[in-house]
Amino acid sequence: MPFRFIPNSSDAITTNQAMHDGLYDSLRYLAGELSDKAPTLPAAFEAWREKIGPAQRVSSAVFGTYYDAVEALQAGETDTGVALIQRILTEHPVARSTKITVLGRDYTDADSRRIQTFMGAPETGAAGVTRPDPSQADRFSAKLEEAIGWIEHNLPELHDEMNALLGELVLVGPAEGSLEFEGGTCFRLWGAIALNAERKASVADLIVTLAHEEGHAALFGACKNEMLVENPDSELFWSPIRRTERPLEGIFHASFVSARMIWVLKHMLAGDEFGWFERRRLRKILKEAEAIQRDSADIVRREGRLTETGKSVLQAMTDFMDGSGKLPISV
Repeated sequence: MPFRFIPNSSDAITTNQAMHDGLYDSLRYLAGELSDKAPTLPAAFEAWREKIGPAQRVSSAVFGTYYDAVEALQAGETDTGVALIQRILTEHPVARSTKITVLGRDYTDADSRRIQTFMGAPETGAAGVTRPDPSQADRFSAKLEEAIGWIEHNLPELHDEMNALLGELVLVGPAEGSLEFEGGTCFRLWGAIALNAERKASVADLIVTLAHEEGHAALFGACKNEMLVENPDSELFWSPIRRTERPLEGIFHASFVSARMIWVLKHMLAGDEFGWFERRRLRKILKEAEAIQRDSADIVRREGRLTETGKSVLQAMTDFMDGSGKLPISV
């Protein structure tokens, strides 16, 4: 099925289910392979899978624990790998909707450490996260609820995609000495994005941030079977957004999420919900996003050895940007 730039509820539900099915298939395989070491593991997996049901989702902690288990098994740490899989099989399904959570408060110590490790990886852009200040997290959460409400009312297709792909908006704080960041998304924590709750941000800022991070999640879902480009991470190119050299996969992501931001920003500027000063800021953000999108896409077209997935995403994004996909709103 060709990739669609404008969010589609059916596509998002299918993508999320495919990510879960891939997890279940891999866990079933591992349980079978480890049956000599843990004879009860296959039956325990099947009982857990039945408990989860055909159309439920699991938390990002399950995906993160799975990746830790795989790394342990690859390192020959079989006992650790088995213990992590057994822990997964104690987890319960979660609601198919987006909820706001707080690092530390809503997670076990082990899961909090895992989020800190994965979200602190360089590719997420969040160079070190920690538990947020509780009072700041409360204030941020209230603004975030307003931002989600605006999206639900004005861009229901984005809201539907968010509910399908994202189960957790994890509020975090910046680790001491880390750079300022807005948010981060990590493939290994499928279903979650991290948001800096100690950042000074308006409701309008958070709408744009959600569009940005949701764009990353949509691309991660599209890349379940293959990456966007065949270029290895060792090939580095100048990144218009980071102002440093980055792998082409990251530059492709920057181009796509910038295009999603442009789509949302034009909708924001087409209405009258935001005041004069906010609209002036939004126009500045729009201008910057347009430059980043254009320059990043040019690098991808010039340097990219695209996979079939990459070709499909690039075509959908290009059609949107030139107006043949869905005409952008004039502002």
